[in-house]
Amino acid sequence: MAFGGLWGERYWKIELCEIMKKIELLIIFIGLFLIDSFVFCQRLGDFKPGSEPDGFRGIKWGTEISTLKDMVFVMAIDKDVKRYEKKRDELKIGKAKLDYIQYEFRKGRFYLVEIGFQGIRNFNQVKEIMFETYGKGQSMLEKKEKLTESYFWEGEKTDIIMIFDADEGGGITISSKEF
Repeated sequence: MAFGGLWGERYWKIELCEIMKKIELLIIFIGLFLIDSFVFCQRLGDFKPGSEPDGFRGIKWGTEISTLKDMVFVMAIDKDVKRYEKKRDELKIGKAKLDYIQYEFRKGRFYLVEIGFQGIRNFNQVKEIMFETYGKGQSMLEKKEKLTESYFWEGEKTDIIMIFDADEGGGITISSKEF
């Protein structure tokens, strides 16, 4: 017997209704999945949760230079920005040997630290600690004949850039977004 008439039409409406409900549930599920992925994922270049620094080695962003002991003036960048080194600062990050750590103050307030080092071994040790501490960061890899690598981390209050060039050495700049 052929499906026709009122019963056949009703059957197809019920089936269509069931299919539409399944599609709606699928759309809701996909929407929730996308929202969850957007809200809870770590974007490349972001700090891993809870790792964003608010300064460097115990000196918080915005700290007045006048409140710090053991800071030695190195140079003036301009009339508002002055660079200092800390007496007896440990020139190491993990096992990596550093050439210098310099602290910059704008209008007397701490806002940036610059770190310098030489050699691929030191870079690899620094990179390992940075990745372990802050997450992978965003690579800004440049394709050149020589080894060049660079990474950045961007947070709400702090940005970090780490660069290594086989000929020129490496460096890390950690800076406040506010000061």
